[in-house]
Amino acid sequence: SKREIVKLGFTHENNIEIIYNGVFQIIPESSSKTVYPSFMYLGRLKDYKNIDVAIKAFADFAKEYKYAKLSIVGTGESLNTLKQLVTQLQIDDKVEFLGRVSEEKKAQLLAQTWAVLQPSQVEGWGITVIEANAAGTPVIASRVNGLQDSVVDGKTGILVEAKNIQQFATAMKNITSDTAYRNSLSQNAYIWSRNFNWDKSANNFYGLIGKSLDSRLSQ
Repeated sequence: SKREIVKLGFTHENNIEIIYNGVFQIIPESSSKTVYPSFMYLGRLKDYKNIDVAIKAFADFAKEYKYAKLSIVGTGESLNTLKQLVTQLQIDDKVEFLGRVSEEKKAQLLAQTWAVLQPSQVEGWGITVIEANAAGTPVIASRVNGLQDSVVDGKTGILVEAKNIQQFATAMKNITSDTAYRNSLSQNAYIWSRNFNWDKSANNFYGLIGKSLDSRLSQ
């Protein structure tokens, strides 16, 4: 977001200070991963989110991993189109649309899934990435502004080219076939998520207000 504001010429980059989102994640007491390969999309069902790319990539992945499951959590105007796509690809038995869920259910789903898919082509940051990380779950995401900041490529998840179905499918295969790699991503994702909490964000915002007031009083 800072880069885009500077690019548009609204102000100089020195006049912008970033205060990151925090996450408040309810971690279930029992949060073991599913025994079968499982993936999840969490967010609004909008065209620009490229959820169709995730579904097509999963369909390719599922040809090799027959027991894999994909959960799509969220609501939006693309719902019917996405359901039709699932039927066309003949993967109705592998994909579930869960709609809007409670915070407790969301936390449980994030903790159980092997990886979250974030194929969006436009994101300011991607708070769902950090929510997934806080549950010990890595994210496979598009290499675009926002997501390339919230996902540490090769450490907390995998970045691939936006709209590239094959790269998304390959990333899912890499996570599934290499248990040590998947566990490493999961551990690093959780550690990374600890950098983002609301107390820290509030303190940073309070400090920014203080600096602004001090500057005005000294004028």
